[in-house]
Amino acid sequence: MSRVLLLLSLFPVFFACQQEPARQEPAPVKRESWKNYGCELITDEELSRMFKFDPTGAALKSRSLPDQVFCLRTWHKSDWKERETNNEKEGAEFLSPSNRLVLQMFDYTSEVHATQQMEMLRRDRRTTYEEDVKGIGEDALWSTGTVTLLVKKGQLVVNISLEYYDKPHDNLEKAKDIAEVILKKL
Repeated sequence: MSRVLLLLSLFPVFFACQQEPARQEPAPVKRESWKNYGCELITDEELSRMFKFDPTGAALKSRSLPDQVFCLRTWHKSDWKERETNNEKEGAEFLSPSNRLVLQMFDYTSEVHATQQMEMLRRDRRTTYEEDVKGIGEDALWSTGTVTLLVKKGQLVVNISLEYYDKPHDNLEKAKDIAEVILKKL
């Protein structure tokens, strides 16, 4: 009898556990205006998950500018101590001990103006933005010299400057990953 009562008392607990919904990622926040919310384009949590680092241990710092859609993030590379030691050696090649991500978004007030801006950059600043990037946003340009990806969606152009890998062009793929996360929020 006591076994039956014990089983009956555990039944609601078992049933409650079975009904608990699976944990899902929260839906991306969409805003009418991103002014003063630049660091929400990619949150600290999203960034640390994408780059697989502990924000506290890597000394993650986030800075924004008032009345703009701007965010600067820096964090230590996993081998930052070795890089700093190397940089102190005479004649050694400088290796940055930090990663840097700068996000900025420009609202050109219309799709036509945003399209014209991208065309102007492609025409007049081709030596800077030397590469067309397919498959991301409505239009995209990459600059290896400034490690910057520009991505257009509607009237918005997102500027993603990423210094993560030592070879500048290697940063393009990670910048595209960041752009994908941002585009879902726009």
